[in-house]
Amino acid sequence: MPMLQAFVNDLNRKFGTEQIAQTAGLAKAFAPGEPLDAGFVVRKNSAAYKVIQSYLRKIPESVSESVRASIYRALTSKPAKPVTFAWAPGYDFELNVWDYGCGMTVLLRGRYPADRVPNRTRDSV
Repeated sequence: MPMLQAFVNDLNRKFGTEQIAQTAGLAKAFAPGEPLDAGFVVRKNSAAYKVIQSYLRKIPESVSESVRASIYRALTSKPAKPVTFAWAPGYDFELNVWDYGCGMTVLLRGRYPADRVPNRTRDSV
C-alpha cells in the first residue's frame, strides 16, 4: 500500500499545475489503444514499477480505458488541464471522474495491491 500511495503522489506532481504543460507534451502515451504504463512515472527497472504495473493489469479493462481516456482528454485540452488523482480501498474496482472545466479529479477505488482479484465468470454469478 505505501508504494501505491507514493505512486499516486508522483502522479499528482506530474499532472499538477506546475508540470501539466510539460506532461501534456507526452500525451501520446495515453492515446487511444495505449495501455496504462507505470513507466510514465516510475523507472521501468525498479521494484515500484513491478508492483504498480501488476496492479494496473488487475484493473478491469473498462475502468483502465476510462482512466486512460480521461488522462488523454486532460492532456490534449487547450490548455491542458491539471489532474488530481486519488485511490481508495474497495472490494470491486470503481472510478469517479470529475471534470470541472479547468481541471479534473480521478478517484479509483479498488483492492489493495496484494489482494487477489476474484476471477468471476458468467457461470459463477
